[in-house]
Amino acid sequence: MSVVLRHRWIVLFLTGAIYLFARLPGLLALPLFNDEAIYLVRAQRFPAELQFTIHDGKFIHELLLAILVGLPWDPLLAGRLFSVICGLLTIVALWTGGRIIGNEASGIAAGLFYVCSPLAAVHDRLAIPDAMLGCLAGFVLAASLRFGSMPHPQRRDAAGVGALIALAGLVKLPGLFLFAIPVLAALLLPATRAERRRRAGLLRTTLIIALIALAALAPFNYGGAESRKVGALDLAQQIGRFSSNLALAGEWLALTLPLPLALLALFGLRAATTRRHVALLLITGGLLHLVFAALGSVIYPRYFLPAWPSLLLAAGISAAELRHERAIMRRIGLALLAATIAWGGYFTVEYARHPARAPLAAIDRRQYIEAWTAGYGLPELYATLRAEAAQAGPMTLVSPVHERVVHIGPMIYLSDDPLIQHTTVDLRDPDAAAQLSALAVHRNIYLALDADEVQAFDIERRFPDLVHIQAWHNPYSTMTLHLYATRKNGQHPERAPTLRR
Repeated sequence: MSVVLRHRWIVLFLTGAIYLFARLPGLLALPLFNDEAIYLVRAQRFPAELQFTIHDGKFIHELLLAILVGLPWDPLLAGRLFSVICGLLTIVALWTGGRIIGNEASGIAAGLFYVCSPLAAVHDRLAIPDAMLGCLAGFVLAASLRFGSMPHPQRRDAAGVGALIALAGLVKLPGLFLFAIPVLAALLLPATRAERRRRAGLLRTTLIIALIALAALAPFNYGGAESRKVGALDLAQQIGRFSSNLALAGEWLALTLPLPLALLALFGLRAATTRRHVALLLITGGLLHLVFAALGSVIYPRYFLPAWPSLLLAAGISAAELRHERAIMRRIGLALLAATIAWGGYFTVEYARHPARAPLAAIDRRQYIEAWTAGYGLPELYATLRAEAAQAGPMTLVSPVHERVVHIGPMIYLSDDPLIQHTTVDLRDPDAAAQLSALAVHRNIYLALDADEVQAFDIERRFPDLVHIQAWHNPYSTMTLHLYATRKNGQHPERAPTLRR
């Protein structure tokens, strides 16, 4: 402890350096993910599609992305670097939380555990708002610990916590659930009932400040899209879904925290000096898991990132206090610590080198590696489209109404090519073939589709004028990207019989 106190800035700097060393390699190893594509293309067009951003309930993240994608480099790299910075700030938040409770060593340990967490290792490398939301959850936690333990909190202290929660809600609407953290801090940290009641009264200010920005955006249906993810609207069905969601949450917690670290966090309950803070942190992390399991119709591991700062700080406290344990318990704790570092180190190295070989949760493997949401083959598709435009002349790249990563990727990376225009046609429409023929009067027409869409739209039968140009197969699944075309005035391009892998 004394070493950390004397050299806190050096230790914090080294922790940040370890984090960057763990995160920056392999930053672009995973291809463009569908959600990243949505946020990046809206950022490129900002503010033209601001209504969709507001409806999605992810305002601040996309606002900052709009600034970053204007820089002269790969927009995906810019978005992912921003998430890395958010992860770095999460480490600062964990250190701040440890310092507030008078145990800086626990905050540093929690930061190192964050580096080792497989869930963080994946989502700090994706240009989606979850890393930013996890970062704000860390600062909400630190501010709530201060609010719950300071001798004489004032209204401005409660307002500060509310402002952080408001920011979290503007990053992603479920950030409002972080209001549970100051509530629990106010109820569990003060030693007397009078102090608990005093802080509970101040929480009215916290709630008002947290909601005021969202209330201003409410007339524009801020976060309306989130209603599709709330299964509790159908209460009877959700009661049956809750147990399966809870089982998934437990599985992901064991794999991505990971489990040895969760067990280590329980050690802090043994000592009277740390019991109150560790109990608060474990209850907070557990409650956030329960909320998402109870309300979600479809859940993903990344939804639980806001619960990680609480659990990691609890583990950090336990690790910092191992020296006070009896020999047998200290050895068990050190074994759990070694298992955490070994698992986290193995995952981090494998993910940086080859994401498909990393032991991802099954649902993450599907969405990031195997399904239509994964952008394997997109760089080759971009190159082919540019070459086709240069050789055959100006083209119109047609997308269906329900755009997926195979359509949005070219919008991002081919928007600077004057030979390529983008338009939308509802391929479900009975007259879709006639609409494509009308477009082909003026320019060459190209369609990039994934295998699911080729089947769903019955492309081969309903669009006989389209010629299959090329295909790119996902090396880790049966998913394939297909390129079709028809030349201006009905001329047919040459077929390419090869399947690119």
